[in-house]
Amino acid sequence: MKKDIHIGSIIKKKFEESDMTIPQFAKLINRTRTTIYDIFNRKSIDIDLLIQISEVLDYNFLEEVYMDKKKISDNKEINETRYIVGIEVTEEQLKDIDTENTNVILLKKLQITSTE
Repeated sequence: MKKDIHIGSIIKKKFEESDMTIPQFAKLINRTRTTIYDIFNRKSIDIDLLIQISEVLDYNFLEEVYMDKKKISDNKEINETRYIVGIEVTEEQLKDIDTENTNVILLKKLQITSTE
């Protein structure tokens, strides 16, 4: 079942709850003031922009708006859409991920070395 979500109005609501002005918000997401008003009117949005906005407004739009937060019971069959999202985190950040309530799969461990 498809959700009828108007992401622009949700972003606008969260923006209004913040202490930011339109010019501040525009600068933080590298957009013009005119574009901010356009975003508030959008029914859908590019995922990269939504992630930027989530960081600036300190609100996880992906989790709270697009993903069902249902607890899966061993005794019930649940038919829902699931998404795989890849993120790169440090070992320290990985410790903060709630692995009890999240399906976390470590796909690849990258070894980053400094050349300085």
